[in-house]
Amino acid sequence: MPTIQQLLNTIDTTYRNSYSIAQKVEWMDVTQCQIFQKVPKEAPPDTFPTQAGVAFYQLPSNCDRFGIKQVMIKRSVGSSGFSTLPYLSIESGEQIGSATQFYSLLEDQLFINPMPTETDEGKAIYLIYNKRPAALSASDLTVTPDLEEDFQELLVLGCLERIARARGEIDDKNNFATDYNALLADYERQYKLRQPEYYTPRDVLPRRRGQWSGGRGTRSSSVADLIPSGL
Repeated sequence: MPTIQQLLNTIDTTYRNSYSIAQKVEWMDVTQCQIFQKVPKEAPPDTFPTQAGVAFYQLPSNCDRFGIKQVMIKRSVGSSGFSTLPYLSIESGEQIGSATQFYSLLEDQLFINPMPTETDEGKAIYLIYNKRPAALSASDLTVTPDLEEDFQELLVLGCLERIARARGEIDDKNNFATDYNALLADYERQYKLRQPEYYTPRDVLPRRRGQWSGGRGTRSSSVADLIPSGL
């Protein structure tokens, strides 16, 4: 598997330049992140237990917060059954019941509603998400990028395109871009997995306009109202 240093050697052999190692590694890192957005890769599912009085849980370090596909929670401690939590945006302003089950996101944290109690403590939360690649850094050039070995030339071409653009060499920039786009299209065809569909049951019960009740007699609140104060 090629290391960052080996990819740098290919870059410098292909196109003589005076840019620093740190700058070229940064360009390769940006290229790799963009590829993972173009061709999402699902990470192994992550699971962690609920804690009494804790509504926020840290997302895994490799989690793409925009690539969360499904959040499930065990129906009870020791149960084998899971319930799928729907996503609600904190900014939505949607009226819901305080006991309504859902999840939301605040920066790199997962918010679970309702807040677990002592009775709920230890229920497993199951998270399915697309991963972000490990960051490339000039501090360790022996690292192998997460991108599949057969297509790591994309990191070279992405860096070369940026070098040529920075130097104002438009013809070279366009040539590198053409090669990059052709290889990326090949990569998409061969490696882009068909993403499974995660269906959430649709609520079709008639209600008064603007109301989503968490149960009979349950007070309605907005998502933001349910976030603990001081966060």
